[in-house]
Amino acid sequence: MGNNENHDWQYWLINWGLLTTLGILLVAFIRLSVIRGGFYRGLAFENKIVETILPAGRGDIKDRKGRLIGKSVYQFFETENGEKKFINSGEYDGAKFEGKDRLWEIKRQYSYKESMGLITGYVGLADEAEVKVDRCGGLRLGSEDVIGRGGVEEFLDCDLRGVAGRRLVEVDAKGKYVRELGREEPTVGKTVELSIDAYWQDKIYQILKGRKATVIISEPQTGKILSLVSSPSIDANAFSYLVDNKLIKLYLEDTQNLPLLNRSIATRYHPGSVFKLVMATAGLEEKAVEKDTTIEDTGVIKVGDYSFNNWLWTKRGGTDGMVDMVKALKRSNDIYFYKLGELLGVSKIHKWADKFGYGEKTGIELAGELPGINPTDQWKRDTKGDRWYLGDTYHLSIGQGFLGVTPLQVNQSTNVIANNGTKCKMSILKNSKNDCQSLGIKRATIETLREGMMEACHTGGTAWPLFNFKTKIACKTGTAEVGDGSKDTHAWLTAFAPADNPEISITVMMERGGEGSDVAAPIVGDILKEWFNEPNTTVPRPSVSPTN
Repeated sequence: MGNNENHDWQYWLINWGLLTTLGILLVAFIRLSVIRGGFYRGLAFENKIVETILPAGRGDIKDRKGRLIGKSVYQFFETENGEKKFINSGEYDGAKFEGKDRLWEIKRQYSYKESMGLITGYVGLADEAEVKVDRCGGLRLGSEDVIGRGGVEEFLDCDLRGVAGRRLVEVDAKGKYVRELGREEPTVGKTVELSIDAYWQDKIYQILKGRKATVIISEPQTGKILSLVSSPSIDANAFSYLVDNKLIKLYLEDTQNLPLLNRSIATRYHPGSVFKLVMATAGLEEKAVEKDTTIEDTGVIKVGDYSFNNWLWTKRGGTDGMVDMVKALKRSNDIYFYKLGELLGVSKIHKWADKFGYGEKTGIELAGELPGINPTDQWKRDTKGDRWYLGDTYHLSIGQGFLGVTPLQVNQSTNVIANNGTKCKMSILKNSKNDCQSLGIKRATIETLREGMMEACHTGGTAWPLFNFKTKIACKTGTAEVGDGSKDTHAWLTAFAPADNPEISITVMMERGGEGSDVAAPIVGDILKEWFNEPNTTVPRPSVSPTN
């Protein structure tokens, strides 16, 4: 009897426990499925289906012969402790990975490193300020969207940018990839073809050996640029592919060499005697002088307490005697051009400098171009608080004083003479439309300037390292004082060849390099030897500098 009662009690206890448990489960079920069911179903759906962005590759950058300069590549990675560890890279051909999670990023790779670094520019993740002022549209803050910085990447950012795609991905409760449910493919940006010849760009950069300098080669008849070298430069891969923070820091802190500065377009220099080409044109066109008008080289001109010397007088007390226009260009005679400047006056000098393109941007398709300074009496009053003096005109007449130009402007002005008085907009794009206009310069003026420039490259002229060439060269040397109290000078030479039917023009500027004839002319000679296939032509170097 006692045992039966004990069994009954255990039976009822078990039943009660089962009923209680079932009741709790029932209540939980009703709460989850009925009361909170919509919430949890939505949460489960959101956790399982995720939309991700498929970044688009930027368009290729190619040189005039189809050589690849800049391209988009995959950079693969693994994740370790929540951090990316990059493994290797591969060619970009669209978002090709099916059936697995996206463990790659798109990076920008540049084939020619330092020689092209300031031409291409680089890319970086768009920041808040850049998203706000985005001129192309479509940048998203906090995404993988990149924007061009400097060079072609910045100037042609809207063309190079692609359009991002997207895909729907199923993930498990821990966020791990399960499968891809659908996608919208990204669109790659446009290919940009440059007029630059990558072979010459790279070769010239190596010739300069890291010296602070710029070399520009262009086609006079079109304004198309074949080479635009600024040295020293940067490897754009450090910013966009390798992301080498140590190297970036070195670039940014190098205030001595300024490798991020494109000296061809983004710095103003005194042009020195290469500006005499503008002076000669103005003198002939304004009838201040004729071709055979002579002026005596007295070695020095005194204005009050100030003396204005010819370079030959300063060097060794010599003079050139009676000088006409051709001889003035051949010998780069300062006294002739001081007097010519006095006859013209600052207004007419400004007028012709403006016609040649000084004081305004050339329009090249690169970010960061400066307009330069083409001074006038009013400019000096506004900026210096003082009127214009005769001494200012003398300085201006030989490319000194307040005049500030970019090397690209000098190359453009050289093209005017090479192209029979027609000025073309400078362009770095292979297929851009030629934009040229006649300046109305008389044929006789152009012929006189060419004669003087050809004489400068022959015996008795200033460009003595170029005397041995079989190809006819027309050139002008320049040695420009820096104007900072030092005795440093910028070395210039600008030229075109063949002189009677110009194929190219070339402008070299060696920053604080010395004299144009000694330093810039040999660089021009080294380039022209290969360009015109004259391997046996001797390009001498100075032992004692004989000229300006």
